[in-house]
Amino acid sequence: MKRNETTLNETPNNVLSFSTTLSELRKTVDPNLIRQRAGRRDRNGQMHMVEYVEWHTVADILDEHAPNWGHTVKDIRAIGDIVTVTVAITIDGITREGVGTGKTASETGIKKAEHDALKRAAVKFGIARELYKKEFDAIEHDETPAQTYVPTTTGSPIAATLGDMVSGKQLGMIRAISREAGLDAEFECKTKFNCEVAELSKRAASDLIGHLQSLQSNVEPMRRAG
Repeated sequence: MKRNETTLNETPNNVLSFSTTLSELRKTVDPNLIRQRAGRRDRNGQMHMVEYVEWHTVADILDEHAPNWGHTVKDIRAIGDIVTVTVAITIDGITREGVGTGKTASETGIKKAEHDALKRAAVKFGIARELYKKEFDAIEHDETPAQTYVPTTTGSPIAATLGDMVSGKQLGMIRAISREAGLDAEFECKTKFNCEVAELSKRAASDLIGHLQSLQSNVEPMRRAG
């Protein structure tokens, strides 16, 4: 009976410990640790700065508040000229994953993708989440209300499995349509789905292609008239 009582008492303590860890990880990041970089151009051509934290800052926060954390590189995959890296972070037995992207032509592409994946996995534990939210809120604010295409994707547009990730053929179509119409595919993807193109599921990628084609049909008459 004593053994059973101990087991029953350990579970709430573990849950309480993890909840406390999450509360610490979700605290606002020290402003002195936040960096800025040129992020995106809005529809008026104005450049907007993006706030972010370095991967080593994320690691330091994890070391301080979740010293038993660990991470694993789950997958490295090349899709056209993009490399995607999936990283899993585990804290107290809870695992959350993130996907990062980089350029295959760059020597540091895989390293950048791994660092981005680490940060995205950490965001799912609450680290620097306010920075991502601020960026997405700004994108939504810039979004024009008139759209002729309505996405059919329900639930999360991010691929749940590696087999469900956007295909190379879909990436090629997205690049081709964007290039011909003078569109920024990454901007449109973040506006519609709050994620990067390389993170999309096949179904969400099809929706993005339809959205870009809709925008393309609105742009082409203006180009011919010019």
